[in-house]
Amino acid sequence: MNLIAFEPHFWELYRDDDRYYLSLAIDMSSVVSCWDFALSQEEIQGYEHRGHASIHELAKSLVALAYKGDFSHMERRTVKPYERQAMQSAFKAWQQRQKAG
Repeated sequence: MNLIAFEPHFWELYRDDDRYYLSLAIDMSSVVSCWDFALSQEEIQGYEHRGHASIHELAKSLVALAYKGDFSHMERRTVKPYERQAMQSAFKAWQQRQKAG
């Protein structure tokens, strides 16, 4: 698992072989809600064709849904605990490389 793209304090995109995962922070004014979920094949293709912009647009659309109280799109794709752990480990490894480098 590797961190491959990010928007600071908003989202992080991870890749593990052919699977992609998005970690999304949604600022709900009094609390930040964090979601980790797997991308669909369509979303992966969007990233492969349009890059960073496609993930940024996806994140913005999910935040708009969350502000309306609709978390269903993220809830049904929430990662398993071992996937979340792998994402966190990849982020820590990325942080260490930034400090070293």
